[in-house]
Amino acid sequence: MLGTILGALTDPARAEELLAAIGDAAMLARVREAAAASGIAPGAYAAATVRHLIEHGSEEIWLGLVGRMANSPQPGAAALEAMLAHAFPAPRGTA
Repeated sequence: MLGTILGALTDPARAEELLAAIGDAAMLARVREAAAASGIAPGAYAAATVRHLIEHGSEEIWLGLVGRMANSPQPGAAALEAMLAHAFPAPRGTA
């Protein structure tokens, strides 16, 4: 299951769909801003971020990711949100 979900998250079109399921508007704004600065679509940016975390993520990231997925009715969206929260943390003083 984890491999299937992660495979989908590295697909820009699927990542774009899952971005819509994330309820954190501030984080989505940070993702969209970073994507625009890079000149690519938010789904492509999110997919690249997921690929980077798959390749370089620490055990702490993976444990948190699996925990959030296990307690979610939408594990794919939960996985993407967890990865993006790690890659795009809230600015200090806003959380």
